[in-house]
Amino acid sequence: MIRHWFLHDALLKGMSLVIAVVLFVIVRGDRDAASGAYVKVIYALPKDRVLISDPAVELRIAVRGPWTRVSRFDEQDLDPVRIDLSKVASGDLRFTEEMIKLPVGLRLGSITPPSVKLAFEPRVERMVPVQPMLEGEPASGYRVVRSVAHPREVRVSGAKSVVEGIQRVPTRPLRIADAREPVRGPVQLESPPPHASFEGVGEVSIEVEVVAALAERTLRAVPVRVTGGLRMEAHLEPEAADVVLRGPADVLARVAPGVPSLLVDAQAEDSRPAGAFRKRIGVVGLPTDVAAEVRPESVTLVTKRRRD
Repeated sequence: MIRHWFLHDALLKGMSLVIAVVLFVIVRGDRDAASGAYVKVIYALPKDRVLISDPAVELRIAVRGPWTRVSRFDEQDLDPVRIDLSKVASGDLRFTEEMIKLPVGLRLGSITPPSVKLAFEPRVERMVPVQPMLEGEPASGYRVVRSVAHPREVRVSGAKSVVEGIQRVPTRPLRIADAREPVRGPVQLESPPPHASFEGVGEVSIEVEVVAALAERTLRAVPVRVTGGLRMEAHLEPEAADVVLRGPADVLARVAPGVPSLLVDAQAEDSRPAGAFRKRIGVVGLPTDVAAEVRPESVTLVTKRRRD
């Protein structure tokens, strides 16, 4: 009996089923549906001004239309919104329906955010000194006497208030730890502040001059000897002087006792009548990279005839 029920007027029943499916598709296809999507925003920036605000780079949109069209909608097919800011003044910029191109049969429900705030500043350029940055300390007994960047200046371009506030452009650190000689190397510049850029250069070379650190050592009451006196007897007033040595610390530490020698040359006075002469003290026996200061720097040479 069940079989008879299914087979009775089978053609009519089949046609009814087809009609019902078609009507379902038509009704569902005509039903209004909604979906959301994101669309990118691309700004064409002016050359003589700098945009200092941060406008939206994508918009959230609501899309409405027949269910059959909404179900096939893909946001990847949307063209980005392109906005030319070359003639736009500071203030609110509203996003309109005309800016967004939707596929045929779909309509725009809403845009989020509906507007953005724009703020511009004049674009300026100027040359700014480069500040070399160093990492670490030279070896013990050495010091940095100079550090120079090549080039010494870079051109900075950007918003007027930002560029005018930049006094120096620092580099990334150049490592000089334990250095005993000059150090050279390329380094990147630190990133520029927002709304500014470095024109034509992102890397500089730093030259660091490292030398032995200078130290000072004082020798007290060093005897002063007379040389060159053959015909006359001579003595000095005073007969000793202090010597201040200056030079690399490691070299001064190696100066042996009895060094240096202090001398007064009496050869010129040896053939002159006896008397008192002011003579400069000479220093001998020091390493070439050590300087000496004698206190006092001169003494009185007193001569008299020798007794036969």
